[in-house]
Amino acid sequence: MSNAFVFNLPSDFLTPEIINNYNPILEKNWVQYETVIDYINSTIKSVSFPGVSYEAPAQSLVRGKKRNYSPAINPQDLSSRELTITFKSVDADLNYWIVLDIFHKHYADTSNIFIKPFKLSVLDVNRDAIYEIHFLEVLAIAVSDNTFNYSMQVINNKEFTMTIKYNFIEIDFLLNKNKMILEDPFRIISER
Repeated sequence: MSNAFVFNLPSDFLTPEIINNYNPILEKNWVQYETVIDYINSTIKSVSFPGVSYEAPAQSLVRGKKRNYSPAINPQDLSSRELTITFKSVDADLNYWIVLDIFHKHYADTSNIFIKPFKLSVLDVNRDAIYEIHFLEVLAIAVSDNTFNYSMQVINNKEFTMTIKYNFIEIDFLLNKNKMILEDPFRIISER
């Protein structure tokens, strides 16, 4: 339960055209989800958050000794700013083709530079949100390939990924101070 999270693609991530195209397919195949976005969100398996690193510029001192310094880079630019969303491939790869279609529609949408913000919520053991990560100014930049393979027809554990790039990130911690464990554990009991 330590890795409990909620990540859903935004409800307005789909264009009306995509909804109209795929709703009949979901109804025909007796898919148990109300909407196309619910169907796609149900197949999200994991989200990979990028690590941070930087190359420290070096300056040569007397006798060739090198001294490294921190670069003048914004802390938000110390990572690749790429989020990789892994989907479980289901229903004869139907969700892959929907995600690929969504990708193409966002790529072709010249009236909106960025996709609406994405949000990842991390939960505690009681399923309460501890913090939320907001990804702002989002671009969908990649969808992985899809392999059709005869050897995979018996057991299908296929996955595919979509990679997004974001320009800004905000982290909101949601813990209420009167619920947090303080230095003196008896202080919480006495304040109730």
